[in-house]
Amino acid sequence: MIKASAKRALSLLVSMVLIIASLVIYAFYVRPAYDEVTTLRGTMKAKQDLFLEKQAAVDKVKALILQYKGADSLQNAIALSLPQSEEVSSVFNQLQAIASDNGMTVLVFNVQPLPIRAADPASAKGKSASLVRPLGTLRLSLRLTGDYPAFKDFIRGLETNIRAMDVVSMKVERAGGKPGDVFAYTLVADTYYQVP
Repeated sequence: MIKASAKRALSLLVSMVLIIASLVIYAFYVRPAYDEVTTLRGTMKAKQDLFLEKQAAVDKVKALILQYKGADSLQNAIALSLPQSEEVSSVFNQLQAIASDNGMTVLVFNVQPLPIRAADPASAKGKSASLVRPLGTLRLSLRLTGDYPAFKDFIRGLETNIRAMDVVSMKVERAGGKPGDVFAYTLVADTYYQVP
């Protein structure tokens, strides 16, 4: 039989061997695995951050593409509203169509080009080149006949026309020799174009 003191010594020795074995296992297996897991977590976090940054950049680009997708149609609308040249025949056709749609008759149509206005004061003084082109103005003089409600509809047609026009003055007088509520209208309006 083994003495109690020998049993205690043996159990202490076994405990020491187990503690040393666990330290060796920790040092050679657990610690390197823990360091590798920490490194992999850091790498994964960095890649996730990079992915989120790239995804945010892609989302911004997609938003810009959607924002400017309609730029062609906007550019076409601006080109119709402020054409790149005088396009006098187009102005006449538009006014003739508005007049005939509202039951009016165009008797006289005159066009007078006005002096070109600079795009902005800085470019007019030569300080800097502007991306905005200067505006040319055409002064339109019309003599029309028709009743007053038709004339109101004609003015409303000018307001909603694709080409930008401003009414400068108008004069209403009874049409000589015309029966009923027919009036003669003298209208002066300005329309604009971009100077190349």
